[in-house]
Amino acid sequence: MHRGSELDTARVGSSVVESQAARCGAEDAVAEPEELAESIERQRAGRWLLVVVLVAAVAWALIAFRYLERLAPLTGDEPYYVMTVISLLEDFDLDEANQYAERAWLRFYPPWPLPADWRGWPAFPWELPPHPAQAARPGLYSKHGLGLTVLIALPWAVAGRVGAMATVGACGILLLVQLFWLASEVGASPRLAALLALGLGLVMPIGPYALLLFPEVPAALCFVYAVRRASERANRWWQWLLAGGAIGFLPWLHQRFLISAALLGAVILGRAVAARAGRGWGADWPGALWGVLPALVGGLGILGFDLWLYGKPYQNPADHAGFAGPLGTLNGAFGLLLDAQWGLLIAAPVFLVALATLHWWAARQPQRFWLTVGVVAPYFGLVAAYRVWWGEWGPPARYLVPVAGFAVAPLACWLATARPWQWLIAGLAWSWGALLSVVGYLDPQRFYHHPDGVNKLYRTLDSWLGTQLAERLVPFQPYAAAPPEERLRAALLAVGALLALVALAGPPAWQRVRILTDEKAQRIG
Repeated sequence: MHRGSELDTARVGSSVVESQAARCGAEDAVAEPEELAESIERQRAGRWLLVVVLVAAVAWALIAFRYLERLAPLTGDEPYYVMTVISLLEDFDLDEANQYAERAWLRFYPPWPLPADWRGWPAFPWELPPHPAQAARPGLYSKHGLGLTVLIALPWAVAGRVGAMATVGACGILLLVQLFWLASEVGASPRLAALLALGLGLVMPIGPYALLLFPEVPAALCFVYAVRRASERANRWWQWLLAGGAIGFLPWLHQRFLISAALLGAVILGRAVAARAGRGWGADWPGALWGVLPALVGGLGILGFDLWLYGKPYQNPADHAGFAGPLGTLNGAFGLLLDAQWGLLIAAPVFLVALATLHWWAARQPQRFWLTVGVVAPYFGLVAAYRVWWGEWGPPARYLVPVAGFAVAPLACWLATARPWQWLIAGLAWSWGALLSVVGYLDPQRFYHHPDGVNKLYRTLDSWLGTQLAERLVPFQPYAAAPPEERLRAALLAVGALLALVALAGPPAWQRVRILTDEKAQRIG
């Protein structure tokens, strides 16, 4: 009796083990194709990402030769970052009084008289007046942010201007990598993600700044990476650390990024607190703390620096031209988009398509979309309120470069399921901006405008095509502003075009997006 019971138990146990083994075998059989599909998808994405990196590197390397030839010597704000670099490298301080007394800028200026084969700027100031901070302490300090100075200091020491340009260019390549992933994460195929990353990254407004000594492209990299990680359900500790570092570095690049950086830091802190309390999503509060700490250090650091330099926890408003009133801010908001010389939509009409498809992104990724709105809206309002909202001496849409990369997300959402005629609309809009960018790359001096209302890029096209496009553009900047009725007409025309594109884009194709997403999820497991 006892022996029979043992035999029965053994049979039952054996059958259970066999059943479990069969189930495990079936699960393994299912898991293997899923893992294989995921591996193939990753390899495909990796190949397209490599294409993005190589194409961008080759394109900017070729363009760099034209920049070095035609944009010599450094002008605009660029030489002032280099003067601070020289002070840091030689004196290990920020007081540039002796650098200006020694006329240190002549070290990166051409010889006098200019060579017979000179191809740089035909006229530039041989005496470089400082851009002083209105500081509370003795000495001569630059009003420009220290972030870019720190980035380019060692490269400048090693390879001069070429090293500094290569550093900003590397930030540009990393930005394109982030744009690739930003597009992929909303459902774009690797090929579409690569197309969008290159298509938006190599042309205006981002492309021309990727080789200039301005903080715009490094800031764009920080913004996109921080938003991606802050809105991701789960991150590894080093991803949190990089995100927090990006947030903390933003106000050091320029203090106009301070409000948006503070919001991003608050989001990461909120995620850590919510996860610690067992709420929220992506319950990884110890990991999120890796993001909180560098963001906090960067934020408190800039406050301490301002206290040291200005005697108060913020930059002296007298360092810049100040802020406009309500009407000036409204003019600045439309000017940032529509100004004849510096307007974003004038230089790159594809951004109007991106604005018209924002609702697609909102439907696909509501959390990331609204976080981006929270970051971009206060920044846009701040620069619109600047008296000098166009950024003065530099390529178009300078102040919008840090947030322009987010346009890949709505475009990716829409184009992933767009019909051929919709692709044609986006393609034509992009092609016009690409054509203008090529006109500028052929002679980079065409990117730069005096505030006279004349766009050199359009004027060059007019000379080639026999058209009068430049005369039809409407200046918003105050030195050559068109009459109010013309600016109002241009604004209404832009709003009408936006509404028409919204109608053509249509509502988000819920079923098509869901099917596409499900199929992709099945492919990658």
